[in-house]
Amino acid sequence: MTLSVAVDDREPEGVRRAVEAHDDVAAVEVRRLPAADIAVVGRSEDLGSPVGAEDLDDSEGRVLGGVGIERKTVSDYVNSAIGTTGTDLREQVSKMGEVYDRAYVLLEGDLSDVGARRPGLSSAAVHGTMASFAARHETPVIPCSDRQRLVDVAIRLLRKHGEEPSARPLPGGTVTGYDTPTTKRLFGCIEGVGPQTADALYERFPSVDALLSATPEELREVEGVGEKRSEEIFETLRGGRD
Repeated sequence: MTLSVAVDDREPEGVRRAVEAHDDVAAVEVRRLPAADIAVVGRSEDLGSPVGAEDLDDSEGRVLGGVGIERKTVSDYVNSAIGTTGTDLREQVSKMGEVYDRAYVLLEGDLSDVGARRPGLSSAAVHGTMASFAARHETPVIPCSDRQRLVDVAIRLLRKHGEEPSARPLPGGTVTGYDTPTTKRLFGCIEGVGPQTADALYERFPSVDALLSATPEELREVEGVGEKRSEEIFETLRGGRD
């Protein structure tokens, strides 16, 4: 899935270039956003179009299905979330909450620099504000070490909100269900053994000791276990006993 992303026109040129360079971005439009620094609209009829004034719901002033991301340097975050200078981050977060369905704050920089830049400011105070925004304002604050990583996290967040959850098949060797007998679940964890083969092994060897004592010839008697697989299972079990 590729996105058309909007970047606020007050953001540094380097942010726009980093967004454009991302593999999941098809187009970037620089415009004045109603809130946030990076945004996308995830409407089902227009998935991936950047947010603008025409995307606002007149009844509530909200972006239809929108996701907004506020970018902050660590220094800006400290000043706006804890200090008395700069824009109050709580006001910015509140505005994003009014405009977008989901909002995030991403931090550009190393949080370990906070103490050096603001003597006397404890990391606990910074962590407390992060927890507060997540718990009380439903806006997670995510530290990112540099701009490239911040943009990557931002685009992935925008993309994930527009995608259906993937229904990836469980890997071979996985036996599902907590009500499945423990022995059968253990058999399913053997390399190359899928759920059906685990069932067949369990029917033939109902205990771990029984399976450990089985010869390759006995293993081949199990449905779904051929010569190669029987040798692999046998060697795996022998290796586990050494």
